[in-house]
Amino acid sequence: MSISLALITCVAHLATLVRVLTFRRNGARYRYHVSWVEWVLVAVMGGSAIELALHLGQVGIFEAAAAVLLAALVLGARGNVARLLWSD
Repeated sequence: MSISLALITCVAHLATLVRVLTFRRNGARYRYHVSWVEWVLVAVMGGSAIELALHLGQVGIFEAAAAVLLAALVLGARGNVARLLWSD
C-alpha cells in the first residue's frame, strides 16, 4: 500500500508543479511577493517529486492526502497562486 500512496503523492506533486509552471497571467497584475510564493511552491513540489521518485519510502495517508488536496486547490485555481492566497 505504501508504493501506491507514494505514486499518488508523486503524481499530485507533479500535477501541482506543472499547473503552476503553465499559468498564464493574461493581463493580471504582477505581484512580486506572490511570485516568490510560486517559486517556493515549484521548488518544494519539484524536490518532493524527485525525492519520491528516487526513494519510494514510507508515505503516510495524511501526506498523500495533503498532496492531493494541494493539487486540487491549485488545479481549481487554474494555477493562480494569488487567487489561493487572497479571496475575492
